[in-house]
Amino acid sequence: MGNELSASSRSPASAAVRTLLWIVADSPVYRVLIALVIIFAAFTAFSPDFLGPIILPGILLMGAELAILTIGETFVIISGEIDLSIASVYGWGALLCVVLPNMGVPYEVSFLASIAFGLAVGVLNWIVTVKFRVTALITTLGTMWVFRGLLTGAFGTTFLSYHGAPSFLKQAFGGQVWILPGLFFWFVGIAMVFYLVLNHSSFGNWVFATGGNKETARALGVNTDKTKLFSFMISGGLAAFAGAAYLGRFDWFLSRLGMSSMGFGLETEAIVAAVMGGTALMGGRGNIFAVCLATMALASFRSGLILAGVNGYWIDGTISVLLIIFCILQGLGKNR
Repeated sequence: MGNELSASSRSPASAAVRTLLWIVADSPVYRVLIALVIIFAAFTAFSPDFLGPIILPGILLMGAELAILTIGETFVIISGEIDLSIASVYGWGALLCVVLPNMGVPYEVSFLASIAFGLAVGVLNWIVTVKFRVTALITTLGTMWVFRGLLTGAFGTTFLSYHGAPSFLKQAFGGQVWILPGLFFWFVGIAMVFYLVLNHSSFGNWVFATGGNKETARALGVNTDKTKLFSFMISGGLAAFAGAAYLGRFDWFLSRLGMSSMGFGLETEAIVAAVMGGTALMGGRGNIFAVCLATMALASFRSGLILAGVNGYWIDGTISVLLIIFCILQGLGKNR
């Protein structure tokens, strides 16, 4: 009997199944694609309109926005650090692009001011983390709540509307071409640029080397401090960009911003999407293409749960469970 079981466990079919499971566990692209198929199938069965022209553009918009945030977060995580301040930077990026134009400043100038703010926060996070040797988790947790507190304290539950002059750039963030929101095209361009930077440039090699083994990278001549500086700046800059681009929704389906909740919780979603896309939380490994697919899967999942009438608190809890599940899958792939 024991020999029969042993022979059965070594059968070609069981070996093929095990091999397939290992491939899925080891490949972030396959994992995310399978997750996308399951999400689309489940929620389309629940509502045939899930992938229709009404709901799908919203999914693509949320996915594109989250992807821009997550690309920056991915650079920081691959370099061996983490950035929890991106959601607060996102909120300030949106705020500056409303308040400054309402004061008469052209939107284009306000947009550049938002990007400059994000870059400055990235530099601040780097100084505290690298120069003062405070772990990035504590540093960015602190800056997250400092800027969130300033945002909430100054504006509370205030809703702000855009009263500035019309802007071609602002309009370019909004609108829709067929089922594709304007921001989706910006996301594709940004993803392509940073995919090339990470995978086909010396800086990308430095990012992987710094997160993989900092001491070895230094021995090979990599300036790990400068690499982390640019990674934090990319994260802050893209977070501010996403916040500034949020105003494109004014021309689509929004008329004002609720400042107390701007971007709240987006840092968690960005980290979940990065891990879903195969980014190792300990650094040294990541895949921009898989991360972008993961943001679309996460946006689809959230939209499907909202469509099903699930309470927002349950949605946040479920997304956190996804983080644990994909960390486990990463562990399986690493063990292999």
